This record gives sequence, C-alpha cells and structure tokens, in this order.
Amino acid sequence: MKLILSIFLITNLTAMAQTKPKVSISGTLGSTYEHYGLSTNPGTPIFYTPRRPYNQLRFSIAPTVNVGKNLSIPFNFNFAAKPTSVFGPFGALPAIRPLSLGQFITNPLNNFSINPKYKWAELQLGTQYLNYTELTTGDIGIFGVGVDLKPPKNNVFKLFTGVSQQTINPILPTLLGAYKRTHWMLQAGKQKEGSYKALLTLAKGKDVNNSTTPFPLLPNPANVDPQEAFVASVTLGKLFKKGYYAEAEMAQGLFTTNTTVGIPPPGGVSSIKPFITANASTIKDYAGNLTFGKKGKHFDIGLKTKYLGAGYQTMGFPFLQPDRLDVTLNTKFDAWKTKTDNYKTNVVASVGNRINHFSGSTGVRANQLIANINCFTQFNDKFNLNVSYNNFGFNTNGLTLGLPSIKNVSNDFSVSPTFTWSTKTMLNLLSFNYSYSKYKESFIPPGSSTATLTINNTHTAMMSYVPTFFEKKAAPDFTVVYFINKIPSFTLQLFTLTSGISAPLCNNKIRWKGQVQYTISKSQSFVPNNNLLLNTSADWAVTKKINWNFYVNSNLFQYGNELAPPTALTGANYLESFVRTGITYRWK
Repeated sequence: MKLILSIFLITNLTAMAQTKPKVSISGTLGSTYEHYGLSTNPGTPIFYTPRRPYNQLRFSIAPTVNVGKNLSIPFNFNFAAKPTSVFGPFGALPAIRPLSLGQFITNPLNNFSINPKYKWAELQLGTQYLNYTELTTGDIGIFGVGVDLKPPKNNVFKLFTGVSQQTINPILPTLLGAYKRTHWMLQAGKQKEGSYKALLTLAKGKDVNNSTTPFPLLPNPANVDPQEAFVASVTLGKLFKKGYYAEAEMAQGLFTTNTTVGIPPPGGVSSIKPFITANASTIKDYAGNLTFGKKGKHFDIGLKTKYLGAGYQTMGFPFLQPDRLDVTLNTKFDAWKTKTDNYKTNVVASVGNRINHFSGSTGVRANQLIANINCFTQFNDKFNLNVSYNNFGFNTNGLTLGLPSIKNVSNDFSVSPTFTWSTKTMLNLLSFNYSYSKYKESFIPPGSSTATLTINNTHTAMMSYVPTFFEKKAAPDFTVVYFINKIPSFTLQLFTLTSGISAPLCNNKIRWKGQVQYTISKSQSFVPNNNLLLNTSADWAVTKKINWNFYVNSNLFQYGNELAPPTALTGANYLESFVRTGITYRWK
C-alpha cells in the first residue's frame, strides 16, 4: 500500500515540476444552522416527543482543485457539530463516554473524503462507498485509504482498507457496545466499458477483539462476539454482436461467527491462508449471479438469477439476506410507432420468483412471486398517461413439520393522467393520480386448521393544478389529496388541501416560496384531528459567488379525542417549529 501511494505522489510532483499548469477551483463552501422547537399542551402527561436536536450546526466543504488538464483534487467534508449518538460530547451521557476523534470522523452522520485523480490514477482518502460487485462489497461507508487505477489497455486495479465502525464501549447492561471493525478489499483484472469484463475481487472484514473497554460486571462487550468474513469472487461479462450479452459472478465466502473459539474439528472448514484462518465457528458457502439477454435500440430483454447459500455472508453487505434463489425476467421496450419513427409508449416490466430458505436447513421453503409493469404513453403534446402494477406474493406451508403456514399477496395499482393546455396568457398543467393497494395474509399456526386473516386496503386520490402566467412572475400551485385505509374493525381517512406560490423578488436576486397545508384526519368514531402546516423559504443570490438561504416550518397539530383517556388529553395539541438558515460560497 505504501509503495503504491509513494508512486502516485511522485508521479504527481514530477508532472507538476516539469510544467506550470493552470490552477482553478470549483465547488462550494457552506455552513447551516438548524433550530427545532416543540411546545405541547398539556405539558403532562407526555404524549409527543421531540424528533430532532434542538440546535444543530452543519458544515459543508466541497471544493475541487484542478491543476492543468490531468490533475483534479475533489474534497468532500460534511459534518455536524452534534452527533445523534448518546456517545457524543453533546449526547445524553456526555460525562460517561465523550466522543473520540475517530468516532467523530467515522460517524455516519459525517463525511470526510479527498479523492485526488491524476489521469488514470485516483487516490481515495476518507469515507468512501465503494461498490465493487453485488456479492462482495458496496453497502456501507468505510473510512480509510485506497487507490483506483485504470492504466492503459483496459487494466483495472483497486485496493482500499479502512474502518467501518469504531469501538463503542458498553455503558449500561442494556447498551451492549460493539467492536471496532476493519475492512480491506481488492479488485484486479481487465474491463472495457460496453464490451467485456474479467475481474477478481477479494474482500475481508474483521472485528478487533478486545478493542472495547468492558463495563464492570459485563463481558467485552456484552452478548456480542467478534466476527470475521472473507469473500472471493470472479466476474465475467461480454457484450456480443447483435446486442446479445452475458455476465456472471461466482463467489465463495468464509464467515466466522466468533473469532475467540478453538480450532475447527476434523472435517471442518479449511482455512484460506493468508486471508483467513478458520476455527470451529467458521462457515463456508457459495453465491452466484447470472444474467443473459439481448439489447436493441428500442428493447431490452434479459433473464437474471441470483443464488445465495445459507451460510454466505459478507461484511460489505451486512444486511444481505442469504439462503435464497431469485429468478427474474426483465424487459423494457418502446411501442406504438408513429409516422415520424418516434414511439409513444415506453414499457418496463419484470416477473420472477424468489425461494427463501432454499437449502431447507433454516426453515421451510417459501415462494415469493414478484411482478411489476410500468407503461408510459405520450398520446400527444397535451395528454399523457402512466399506469403501473406491482404484485408481491409469499407462500410457505410448514404444517407438516410443526411450523406455521403463511400465505400473503400484495397488489398495487396506480394510474396517472396528465393534461397540458395553453392560452395566450398562460400555460395550464392538470394532473391526477389514483393508487390502490391491497394486502391479504393468511396465517395458520401449528396444530390448527383455522386461518387468521389480515386484510389491508388503501385508496389514494390526488389532483394537482399548476398554472404558469406568461407575463407574471408569480407561480401558484394547488393540490387536493384524499386517503383512506381500511383494515378489519379500523378505518383511517385523511383529506388534505395544499396551496403554494413562488415568485422572484428584488430583481430576481431572491427566489421566495410559500406553502400552506391543511389536513383533516379521522379514525373510527373519534373526533377528527386537525393539522395546519406552514412553510416559507427564500434563496438570495447576495453576489455571484455567495448565496444565502432561509427556511421556516411550523406544524400545528390538534387531536380530537383519540388520546383520551385521560380526559386531560382531549383536544391536546402540539406546535413544532423548524428554522434553517445557511450561507454558501461557490467557486466559479
């Protein structure tokens, strides 16, 4: 790693020493202050809790320094003065665990990164979200250092190492804590965009044992074991003549659930040295993707399969659901050709099946039907229509094994026509949307023949009107929404009216917007609730490089009698206020 970084820096310094390239800066620099306020009536008993920190200061530093034509250095620093975690200096327990520098810069609320790039070489410093492949890494932010090299002749070399989680010490018996988690990942091979790829990817994540400080009378940390995972994958892809394409990824993973246990038993999982040493808790399994199809100018159709073994886990995708097989047919095409060789209709659709617990070792196999279609048609310059349908089904029968039988089906349908017409003085836009969602579930517990049904139906209707006046600067808009949700023995209804307006002020230096929204909500036979929402914003171009923005939001909500008893909460209300103001400097 040090050798690669040294070569990268020497190359840059040598290139800059031989010439005097032009230096330019682009990007933004800014700071934002946020204030949140909440008042409730009555003050006790507590019926509504605050949703934000009462004061927050955020900073954004995102310039890009360009040196000549070949060297660019983008900076991306976004951080908040107050962390949301209780471990911070402004948290709920400041006297117990102050926030360290490492915890601050790796906090997911913040982002610190620098990515210098010289020709085909990029140096990656700070927090990066690197998606190498679908089966290895790319779902989490990692703070560290690495390179992304694409030298001539379509070669690829990527290497990165860092920390995704700093140590979190246990504080109370209910706050377990976590180990420091480190990662490294590597990818090498050849790739030409739109033609072919042949890549080898390695990824590893490991918890640092004994990285936490135990709380008295608690383990280190409580009820959490240090883990380790290593994944190796090969990706092959090719775009053939006449638009045919194929791509496959094959991966093997070793996952250790507890790095502190002893050596593996005879016949156990073998180590892959020097990358990972297996022990008695290590699991080995496989995963794979396969996609093939044909792509044309006005259509694309392909079949995709994904298999994840029951023991396949990677720390690059910590929430990946294993032990499943997905098979989907995906297509998109244009239809309804006109005399001018244009197409009026665009269709995107897919249908497939997912089998959960595919191995049978973690439960009864469960089938899920996945289907969706979206069709957009531009009939003429005044009228278009968008229609979509989604189906998601799940079915598992475990009664013969003493497990429950579950079957559910979810259907979603929406239709959205839009009308546009104009007169000599104005342009009119009128849009409608109707959505229907139906969910039905049948649950039969073991030892029973009686099914418990869950039914949930939702209807949403919305109409929006936006007039644009050719000779006036103000731009109003109006929206009406009706929503109803029904489940057995319960009904919720919402009716919302919204009106907004925007206009330029002070010779177009300030862009002002305002909006008022009123909602009546009613559930069952309770007295309706009332909600009034007001917000306004202003963006002021102080100079060509400096911009100031201001936003205010007030939310007044009054309950009917659904919170009672106690009677003190009949007609209870709360007022939320949110103010955000900030200034941004823009390099041209």
